[in-house]
Amino acid sequence: MKDTYVIRQANSHDIPRIAEIIVFGKRVAYRPIFENDEVSFNELQVVSLYEEYQKNPDTLEGMHLYDDGIIKGVIKGHSEDEKIVEITDFYVEPFFVGQGIGTRLLEYLIQQVRKKGIQKIILWVIKDNEKARKFYERNGFINSGETRIIEGTDKIDCRYEYAFD
Repeated sequence: MKDTYVIRQANSHDIPRIAEIIVFGKRVAYRPIFENDEVSFNELQVVSLYEEYQKNPDTLEGMHLYDDGIIKGVIKGHSEDEKIVEITDFYVEPFFVGQGIGTRLLEYLIQQVRKKGIQKIILWVIKDNEKARKFYERNGFINSGETRIIEGTDKIDCRYEYAFD
Protein backbone atom coordinates (compact mmCIF):
# COMPACT_ATOMS: atom_id res chain seq x y z
CA MET A 1 0.00 0.00 0.00
CA LYS A 2 1.24 3.47 -0.85
CA ASP A 3 1.99 5.85 2.01
CA THR A 4 0.31 8.75 0.22
CA TYR A 5 -3.45 8.70 0.21
CA VAL A 6 -6.36 11.07 0.55
CA ILE A 7 -9.84 10.63 1.83
CA ARG A 8 -12.05 12.77 -0.32
CA GLN A 9 -15.63 13.46 -1.29
CA ALA A 10 -16.92 11.17 -4.05
CA ASN A 11 -17.89 12.71 -7.38
CA SER A 12 -19.66 11.51 -10.52
CA HIS A 13 -16.38 10.43 -12.16
CA ASP A 14 -15.95 7.90 -9.32
CA ILE A 15 -19.27 6.12 -9.88
CA PRO A 16 -17.92 3.11 -11.85
CA ARG A 17 -15.35 2.35 -9.14
CA ILE A 18 -17.82 2.96 -6.30
CA ALA A 19 -20.26 0.50 -7.90
CA GLU A 20 -17.51 -2.12 -8.23
CA ILE A 21 -16.38 -1.78 -4.62
CA ILE A 22 -19.90 -1.92 -3.21
CA VAL A 23 -21.04 -4.88 -5.33
CA PHE A 24 -17.94 -6.99 -4.73
CA GLY A 25 -17.81 -5.95 -1.07
CA LYS A 26 -21.42 -7.05 -0.60
CA ARG A 27 -20.83 -10.35 -2.38
CA VAL A 28 -17.83 -11.21 -0.23
CA ALA A 29 -19.48 -10.13 3.02
CA TYR A 30 -23.05 -11.32 2.53
CA ARG A 31 -23.03 -14.39 0.28
CA PRO A 32 -21.67 -16.65 3.05
CA ILE A 33 -24.39 -15.34 5.38
CA PHE A 34 -27.42 -15.36 3.10
CA GLU A 35 -26.28 -18.18 0.77
CA ASN A 36 -28.43 -16.71 -2.00
CA ASP A 37 -26.70 -16.87 -5.37
CA GLU A 38 -29.73 -15.42 -7.15
CA VAL A 39 -29.32 -12.16 -5.23
CA SER A 40 -25.52 -12.21 -5.10
CA PHE A 41 -24.95 -12.77 -8.80
CA ASN A 42 -28.15 -11.90 -10.68
CA GLU A 43 -29.74 -9.05 -8.74
CA LEU A 44 -26.54 -7.48 -7.40
CA GLN A 45 -24.86 -6.09 -10.52
CA VAL A 46 -22.23 -3.39 -11.03
CA VAL A 47 -24.01 -1.95 -14.08
CA SER A 48 -27.34 -1.66 -12.22
CA LEU A 49 -25.76 0.13 -9.28
CA TYR A 50 -23.75 2.36 -11.64
CA GLU A 51 -26.96 3.37 -13.45
CA GLU A 52 -28.71 4.05 -10.14
CA TYR A 53 -25.93 6.43 -9.05
CA GLN A 54 -25.89 8.10 -12.49
CA LYS A 55 -29.64 8.77 -12.28
CA ASN A 56 -29.40 9.98 -8.67
CA PRO A 57 -26.08 11.80 -8.25
CA ASP A 58 -27.33 13.23 -4.93
CA THR A 59 -26.69 9.78 -3.47
CA LEU A 60 -22.99 10.64 -3.53
CA GLU A 61 -23.56 13.31 -0.89
CA GLY A 62 -21.75 12.35 2.30
CA MET A 63 -19.78 9.61 0.52
CA HIS A 64 -16.03 9.63 0.99
CA LEU A 65 -13.37 7.58 -0.72
CA TYR A 66 -9.96 6.26 0.22
CA ASP A 67 -7.81 7.14 -2.80
CA ASP A 68 -4.08 6.50 -3.17
CA GLY A 69 -4.21 6.63 -6.95
CA ILE A 70 -6.64 3.72 -6.83
CA ILE A 71 -9.97 4.08 -5.06
CA LYS A 72 -9.87 1.29 -2.50
CA GLY A 73 -12.68 2.04 -0.08
CA VAL A 74 -15.92 3.93 0.40
CA ILE A 75 -17.82 5.18 3.44
CA LYS A 76 -21.07 7.11 3.52
CA GLY A 77 -22.55 8.89 6.50
CA HIS A 78 -26.12 10.13 6.25
CA SER A 79 -27.74 12.51 8.72
CA GLU A 80 -31.47 12.85 9.28
CA ASP A 81 -30.97 15.44 12.00
CA GLU A 82 -28.23 17.38 13.81
CA LYS A 83 -27.77 14.70 16.48
CA ILE A 84 -27.10 11.43 14.63
CA VAL A 85 -25.16 10.29 11.55
CA GLU A 86 -25.87 6.82 10.19
CA ILE A 87 -23.25 4.91 8.23
CA THR A 88 -25.24 3.55 5.29
CA ASP A 89 -22.43 2.26 3.07
CA PHE A 90 -18.98 1.12 4.15
CA TYR A 91 -16.92 -1.18 1.95
CA VAL A 92 -13.27 -1.80 1.19
CA GLU A 93 -12.29 -3.44 -2.08
CA PRO A 94 -11.88 -7.11 -1.08
CA PHE A 95 -8.35 -7.25 -2.53
CA PHE A 96 -7.24 -4.55 -0.06
CA VAL A 97 -8.98 -5.70 3.13
CA GLY A 98 -6.61 -5.95 6.09
CA GLN A 99 -4.44 -2.99 5.07
CA GLY A 100 -5.94 -0.41 7.44
CA ILE A 101 -8.11 1.27 4.81
CA GLY A 102 -11.39 0.65 6.65
CA THR A 103 -9.91 1.96 9.90
CA ARG A 104 -8.70 5.13 8.17
CA LEU A 105 -12.09 5.70 6.55
CA LEU A 106 -13.89 5.17 9.85
CA GLU A 107 -11.49 7.46 11.74
CA TYR A 108 -12.00 10.14 9.10
CA LEU A 109 -15.78 9.96 9.39
CA ILE A 110 -15.62 10.05 13.20
CA GLN A 111 -13.37 13.12 13.03
CA GLN A 112 -15.71 14.90 10.57
CA VAL A 113 -18.79 14.10 12.64
CA ARG A 114 -17.08 15.27 15.84
CA LYS A 115 -16.21 18.62 14.21
CA LYS A 116 -19.89 19.17 13.39
CA GLY A 117 -20.90 18.67 17.01
CA ILE A 118 -23.08 15.66 16.23
CA GLN A 119 -23.69 13.43 19.25
CA LYS A 120 -23.71 9.92 17.82
CA ILE A 121 -22.85 7.70 14.86
CA ILE A 122 -24.99 4.62 14.30
CA LEU A 123 -24.89 1.70 11.90
CA TRP A 124 -26.62 -1.62 11.41
CA VAL A 125 -24.61 -4.80 11.01
CA ILE A 126 -25.83 -8.33 10.43
CA LYS A 127 -25.57 -10.39 13.60
CA ASP A 128 -23.91 -13.24 11.69
CA ASN A 129 -21.24 -10.90 10.30
CA GLU A 130 -18.77 -11.54 13.12
CA LYS A 131 -15.82 -10.02 11.28
CA ALA A 132 -17.59 -6.68 10.83
CA ARG A 133 -18.97 -6.65 14.37
CA LYS A 134 -15.48 -7.21 15.83
CA PHE A 135 -14.08 -4.48 13.57
CA TYR A 136 -16.64 -1.96 14.81
CA GLU A 137 -16.09 -2.95 18.45
CA ARG A 138 -12.31 -2.52 18.05
CA ASN A 139 -13.01 0.96 16.72
CA GLY A 140 -15.15 2.15 19.63
CA PHE A 141 -18.65 1.14 18.56
CA ILE A 142 -20.94 -0.51 21.10
CA ASN A 143 -23.79 -2.91 20.38
CA SER A 144 -26.87 -1.00 21.60
CA GLY A 145 -28.89 -4.21 22.01
CA GLU A 146 -31.47 -2.98 19.49
CA THR A 147 -32.18 -5.45 16.69
CA ARG A 148 -34.43 -5.79 13.67
CA ILE A 149 -35.20 -8.53 11.18
CA ILE A 150 -33.82 -7.87 7.71
CA GLU A 151 -36.83 -7.65 5.44
CA GLY A 152 -37.51 -10.80 3.45
CA THR A 153 -35.05 -12.89 5.48
CA ASP A 154 -34.70 -14.56 8.86
CA LYS A 155 -31.45 -12.66 9.55
CA ILE A 156 -31.03 -10.15 12.36
CA ASP A 157 -29.46 -6.69 12.09
CA CYS A 158 -27.82 -5.25 15.23
CA ARG A 159 -27.55 -1.53 15.89
CA TYR A 160 -24.11 -0.27 16.84
CA GLU A 161 -23.40 3.19 18.23
CA TYR A 162 -20.43 5.46 18.64
CA ALA A 163 -21.27 8.22 21.09
CA PHE A 164 -19.23 11.36 21.67
CA ASP A 165 -18.68 12.54 25.23
